Amino acid sequence: MVDAITVAAIVTSFTEQGTRTMSDTVTKLDSDSAAAMHHDHRRWESDVSMWRDDIDNWKDEHREAFKELKRIETRLREHETSLESHCNSLDTHQAHTLQHEHDIATDCRNQNALNQQAADEHAKEAESHQRLADAHERMKKHHHTVMAHVAMLKATLDAAV
Repeated sequence: MVDAITVAAIVTSFTEQGTRTMSDTVTKLDSDSAAAMHHDHRRWESDVSMWRDDIDNWKDEHREAFKELKRIETRLREHETSLESHCNSLDTHQAHTLQHEHDIATDCRNQNALNQQAADEHAKEAESHQRLADAHERMKKHHHTVMAHVAMLKATLDAAV
């Protein structure tokens, strides 16, 4: 039989121990102690209730994460479209550069001096090239940042429970 002093000692022991594992409960106490078992059961019920609250919160967060992932997918598709547009701009720039080079070569074969129009065209191509270089750098930095975050998310999910 358990007297009041023993129950008080058990309760004090529980309070002082703080967080314990399952093996730290009844097995370390008097296994015949109904009070100790009852205390464990109440604590376990409280733990389970708290865990269910955690899971409910996590489910809410998952629902929000799925919404966010859809938004992220949309943004990635927009980025993909931007990459295609950038590639088209590169093609156009390259075609203009090749045409300009062809025009200069023709003038040189005909022993014509370069005219102001050729110089103006070259200046426009140089500006266009610089704009493309700047855009390309911005896109590269953005792309690497996004891909690094995707890789981190993937690694985190792959390492999950």
